[in-house]
Amino acid sequence: MKIVEIKQIISNEKVYPSSPTPHKFQTYKISMLDQANAPMPVPIIMYFPSNPKSSADTTFETRVQLLKRSLSVILTRFYPLAGRISKDGRSIDCKDEGVPFVVAKIEGKMMTDSRYNQSRGPAQPCLLPLEFGWDTELGPGDNVAMIQVNHFECGGIAIGVVFWHKMGDAVTIINFMDSWAATARGSSKECICPNYLFQHLLPQNEEMQTQDGSLRPLLRVGKSVMRRFVFDSSAINKLKEKSLVERPSRVEVVSALIWKCFMAASLANDKSTSLVTHAVNLRRRSQLPFASDCFGNFGGMAAASCTNGNEMDLGHLVRKIRDAISKVNDDYVTRMLGDQGFSGYCKNLEETWSNIPKEADFICISSWCNFGIYNVDFGWGKPIWVTRSDSGGDSESYFLNVVWLMDTRNGDGVEAWVTLEEKYMQVFDQIEELQTLASIDPNPVYSD
Repeated sequence: MKIVEIKQIISNEKVYPSSPTPHKFQTYKISMLDQANAPMPVPIIMYFPSNPKSSADTTFETRVQLLKRSLSVILTRFYPLAGRISKDGRSIDCKDEGVPFVVAKIEGKMMTDSRYNQSRGPAQPCLLPLEFGWDTELGPGDNVAMIQVNHFECGGIAIGVVFWHKMGDAVTIINFMDSWAATARGSSKECICPNYLFQHLLPQNEEMQTQDGSLRPLLRVGKSVMRRFVFDSSAINKLKEKSLVERPSRVEVVSALIWKCFMAASLANDKSTSLVTHAVNLRRRSQLPFASDCFGNFGGMAAASCTNGNEMDLGHLVRKIRDAISKVNDDYVTRMLGDQGFSGYCKNLEETWSNIPKEADFICISSWCNFGIYNVDFGWGKPIWVTRSDSGGDSESYFLNVVWLMDTRNGDGVEAWVTLEEKYMQVFDQIEELQTLASIDPNPVYSD
């Protein structure tokens, strides 16, 4: 049974920048690392609960008008978001064509009643302005960003936004959401003015078009199953103690446990070796002052492998992940900068994969933790839940064995969205250690 469904589309329009983009900025060239990313849509949904104390000036209609006005203002800074993907897919035409902005009335309560579906949760595709799956790709003429504001019967609001992945990474997306919210609050001092340095420091390269992005050869087609595993602070502390590693992070111990459980599922499916990759924010790995306001994709990849069965000690896996990430360092970043950056990119790939067995079973982890996603406040309070949405599921997909890590609302836990091949999940979510430490598909309102 669906928890929510669209009852009525109230409006479907475009929001334009409040002032025109100067002619010299009307072509935004994506960088080499933007090229390396798949042209997939990246969704995010923010849930804001109803406020019984709301006054007349905070009605839903008033909030929608505030969202549109503030979006129009902030698009003058984040001008590529109001553009369209160019014909060759290597730039964004920034001619102020606007961001699609849908307002919808939703049938059903947000997530607080007994109809909450434990197996899928409330992150329904109807809350997003684009219907898509794991295999969807955005191409020439498509929007770079799309927005949908949803009004539930209970008075709650969900803001669903879809971004083109080649436009930017999680840091860029959250910077935009933060700045949009600050503008809505009237706080111009907290608005980020994006730095578009990457398109010059990481110039695109024609040869990048022939690259497989390093991951695609590892991806398999199959039927996927998604589960949410939520680790609270007590579970995190138990994992840290068990690891016996000096000052382990939340992300390290949760990643290691997920890898450990994946190894058991991999072994049960007759695989002898497993591989974990971890996305790494390069802004934090360079000695150069790459601030968080740098717009675009600036991520690297760490990879580590283990023999299934014999090396499943949690601390050993934490150290493996930590060692792999430590290799994504200043040298890794520096060799990709400038006109010779493509050769440096290729060297990084070569070094990353040099000691990885070709037959290794693959799981990919990406973390949005510690990026402040729960600080987004449009003036009516912070979100009760933030999710990337459930875009995996029942159909055949080539995005199998993928994990997204998110902060929990209070900031000291981790919410893991795990999408595995069906036969792997049959083993994975039955592992006693995982069942003991994590809540599986809990209601977000009561899982903090």
